[in-house]
Amino acid sequence: MLLRDAIPSDLPAIAALHVASWRDVYRGILPAAYLAEAVPAELAAKWAQVPEGVVLVADGSQGLAGFVWVQPGEEAYVDALHVAAHGRGLGIGARLLAEAAARAQEAGARSLYLYIIAGNDGAERFYRRLGAVETWRGPDPDFAVPTTSIRLDWPDISVLARAADPA
Repeated sequence: MLLRDAIPSDLPAIAALHVASWRDVYRGILPAAYLAEAVPAELAAKWAQVPEGVVLVADGSQGLAGFVWVQPGEEAYVDALHVAAHGRGLGIGARLLAEAAARAQEAGARSLYLYIIAGNDGAERFYRRLGAVETWRGPDPDFAVPTTSIRLDWPDISVLARAADPA
């Protein structure tokens, strides 16, 4: 498994994986019509160019196995972390998140946070296993349908960054 910085030619595969992941994990949580009709256009626009921050991809034998995007700042924000169905359970998500955290820390981040949609129990278990703590739960203003989001934080980014250190 090769982790590397995303390049413009990765963007169509990133967008496609992002759509597939949302349709899988948010089935039954978000409306089917939204997932079928709005999500592909929204995510294609989101991935029209490589965004600012840390954007890493995991290349595997079957192509793109996963990606992560962490927006910079003292309190870095994990905008997206998705792993392809064929790569789940192999540690790819943890490796991507740890490497992105290490890079964000090198750029000055002291903490890291993200939001998940309530009901995405697999993601919640995954992040809690990596040391995340819930700091907020409430209505999510980013969706046109009533949705509850959960904020998960790593108050000390070095907890994750150390996981990327091969020593």
